[in-house]
Amino acid sequence: MSLMQEIETNSMETRQLHSSQKEAIKKITEFSGESTEIDIDEWLHDLYNLFSLMKLKDETRILETMGKLAGPALKWYQENLRSFINWNDAEKALRDRFKEFTSDSQLMQEFVHIHQEENQSV
Repeated sequence: MSLMQEIETNSMETRQLHSSQKEAIKKITEFSGESTEIDIDEWLHDLYNLFSLMKLKDETRILETMGKLAGPALKWYQENLRSFINWNDAEKALRDRFKEFTSDSQLMQEFVHIHQEENQSV
């Protein structure tokens, strides 16, 4: 069975999530890949922990992840969805695609907030 067929078959599992699980998923912030956001590693860590607690199958994890993406990240994910064989593939692809961008933006934010102390050389 192809991944897309499995996703369609398991979409019923997604619809049957308990309301408490749906509320927990709502608490995960959306990720769009823009510079002002949480780091991709932190976001994936939160998502992974929640999915593990919920004992979701890979196909459901892949679908639920799509629901927590927005903007450029969502567009990229949808374009690459068919290449994900399992959750580990999707997670690695997200990290590879967005890690550098979020890391660079965080470095820039840290740089902007650096203040030279009185006895500190340039």
